[in-house]
Amino acid sequence: MKNKVWQAMVVIVFLVVLSRTALQRDLQASAFEEKINQSLENGYLPVVVLSQESGEYRSLGKSALWAAEYAADKVNENGGVNGCKVQIISENTNSEKSKALSLFQGASRASFLVLGPMDAPETAYIAKNVEHNQTINIAAYSFSESRNTMAPYGISYMSDSEEGDLEEVRVWSQANPDIKNVVLFTMSEDESQENTTELLQDRLADMGLHLLKIVDIKQGANDEDYAAYAIQALNQGADGYISLVRGKETGNILLKLRSHGVEEGRQISTSFSAYGSELFDVAGDMLDGISIWNKFDPVYQGKDWQKLLQDYRIARHGTEQVSNPVADYYDSVMAICQCYEEFGITSENYKEFIGDQEVIDWFYNSKQLKGIQSAYRWQEGQKVTDYQFFVFDGKTPVNRSSR
Repeated sequence: MKNKVWQAMVVIVFLVVLSRTALQRDLQASAFEEKINQSLENGYLPVVVLSQESGEYRSLGKSALWAAEYAADKVNENGGVNGCKVQIISENTNSEKSKALSLFQGASRASFLVLGPMDAPETAYIAKNVEHNQTINIAAYSFSESRNTMAPYGISYMSDSEEGDLEEVRVWSQANPDIKNVVLFTMSEDESQENTTELLQDRLADMGLHLLKIVDIKQGANDEDYAAYAIQALNQGADGYISLVRGKETGNILLKLRSHGVEEGRQISTSFSAYGSELFDVAGDMLDGISIWNKFDPVYQGKDWQKLLQDYRIARHGTEQVSNPVADYYDSVMAICQCYEEFGITSENYKEFIGDQEVIDWFYNSKQLKGIQSAYRWQEGQKVTDYQFFVFDGKTPVNRSSR
């Protein structure tokens, strides 16, 4: 009898916790909805953003939010849109998938468009859990699976990551025709890397490359772990190494490969996910000769980009490498404002465009749009634009097109 009473009490406590969590999420959703409504009542045109200002993606999330606010400021300096000032209405997901979904659902009651999350895990979670959706979501739909789930509402703020990684390896192998046998470093805990790994497994042979081994990197790896990963790869007798992991992990593996006799940086190809300050800080001059790609060119000479770059460095006290979402979030806010202008959207008629098929089509299959670096368009939700390929000279990435 005592055991049954105890079990019943455990169940009751569990249900109470669940109920409180659900209530908290609903309150978060309602508060975000009210925030958007208040912006409209105050005469603003809202750009609704799910930001990541804390948690695992806080560094990228803060940069993305800065770029969105920067773009809105530029629009407002030029008079706003249709007589209205633009206002960024953001809420922090804490890099938590369930909170991101709750905030998205709250935003969907008041807005026809949400920008963010900027990371793949939260975006995929939203895509899988939104059953009746009429809200355009410009987020990390850089993988076809999520785009297909949310079609025609899921719009990618950045170009396709899988195809970019594939093209980088193709460019790298063409530049180094003597490299034939390769080892691949990946992180299966990261869903996006898992997808890219599967794609490369299927396509490497088409490029004349033979995959000897996949080395799976665990999150939170230490110095001993990195040494073991490098030795696993070196024991295969490979000609080349392909890394899909992020900057810190790539940098640490690189240091171990170099210390065990991999003298030529040209033997290593690296994903855009590693492009950033962590890689540069960890690996330094050991990067020399390594091939890497990115979704934008940090040293692009366009006037608007140079001004953005200067202002970003001032805001970040000159210490932080520009991250990928900066260019993409700037472009996304500018595209949203162009949509507002073309459809005559104001704070007064904004709600009339919720679920509007023409607006949905405008984003899903767009005309050519002007980006901060180059023109782009959306084709079935996928952002179509140029990839940028680099080779490190010392610790400085040099665009292959300028070599």
